[in-house]
Amino acid sequence: MDNQKTPVKLPLEGVKVVEMATVVAAPTTARMLCAYGAEVIKVETVSGDVMRLSGTHEFTPYEDDCNPLFTIHNSNKKFISVNIKTDEGKKVLLDLIRDSDVFITNVREKSLQRSGLDYESLCEVNPRLIYAHFKGYGDKGPSANDPGFDISAFWLRSGPLGDWQTEGSFPFLPTYAFGDMVTSSTFLSGILMALYARQQTGKGTKVDTSLFASGIWCNAIGIVQTQFEHKHMNPHPLRPTDPFNQTYKCSDGRWIGVYCNEYEMDREKWYGLLGIPEYANDPDYESIAVMQEKNTIEIVIKRCNEIFLTKTAQEWRDYLSSNNCACEILKQQHEVSSDPQAIENGYVVPVEYPDEKHTTVMMPAPPIHFSEYGRRAYEPTGEIGRDTDEILKSMGYGSEQIAEMKNSGSVR
Repeated sequence: MDNQKTPVKLPLEGVKVVEMATVVAAPTTARMLCAYGAEVIKVETVSGDVMRLSGTHEFTPYEDDCNPLFTIHNSNKKFISVNIKTDEGKKVLLDLIRDSDVFITNVREKSLQRSGLDYESLCEVNPRLIYAHFKGYGDKGPSANDPGFDISAFWLRSGPLGDWQTEGSFPFLPTYAFGDMVTSSTFLSGILMALYARQQTGKGTKVDTSLFASGIWCNAIGIVQTQFEHKHMNPHPLRPTDPFNQTYKCSDGRWIGVYCNEYEMDREKWYGLLGIPEYANDPDYESIAVMQEKNTIEIVIKRCNEIFLTKTAQEWRDYLSSNNCACEILKQQHEVSSDPQAIENGYVVPVEYPDEKHTTVMMPAPPIHFSEYGRRAYEPTGEIGRDTDEILKSMGYGSEQIAEMKNSGSVR
């Protein structure tokens, strides 16, 4: 669970990170570094990260004092608002980078080059810098400069939306930023490897990944599998293949999945639990291959469907789990925030916001726990430029200088 007080030791204490990134994947990577001890300064434009407004289309609060979606990806960071198109703003950013271990950005390459913030330029500013650049499609190829987002580069381009549905049906829409969250973990691991390597060699490096690369990696088995005879991942809905690796509807209208079972090895046990032991000794049902040859799979699947309709999903889960059978109820996302398994393990934690209602939200927590190290507790995010004055003063700027910079529009 999140530490309620500042822990004695965080695993990434002493690591300094400058983040100039928007929306989800790259900011979430910085958020993970921050949760485990890194000092992360998020550099926003004067108008702020557009993720601050995501509640408008995701139907959640998005005020400065209650912005849970923005908080997921940005808790515990320090926020400075800088206009890097001004000389003073650019100097502030370069001074921050000069004193940092990691620079994280998802700004497109051409824009970084125009601003002198590309890897080659910043190597001269800080030779030990870990330069972490997040992309949509990668450095090369015909789509290198295309705008890449979760739904396009991760989901549509890498294949799952084309296969994870019944043929002819309208493609399902995944949860907002799912691919971003997955890819942020890959990006995080790359940054940590680079920090470890620098400890050995003293050299900084450029780390990059993309949504497209992550989508391909996550769907690696399907991408290899479909290069042979099996061209589509989703079988026809009227052609079930294994009665002990299926999803069944229960008496309460809910579904339960029973998966990861070996038919030939487990059939005596499973048929006994389902109350149809006669199938276990019938040669027409001795293996998947035999059932396919004799067209008996549909028969046993139909019988199993009838049996599962005799109990609720929870009754089936309790019964099967008590007999050491892998199964799970198909849950909806609104149920997860109250799931006792998630709460007791600290996978979701309550966070109270300082708005008038003192809104409390069960927030998904960074998923890594250490026995000997802590993790920062969730902290609600605030307004754009919340920490601008504090950060600039720590860099040696005086109050009058800061006021002049605000008046000139260099910072907010």
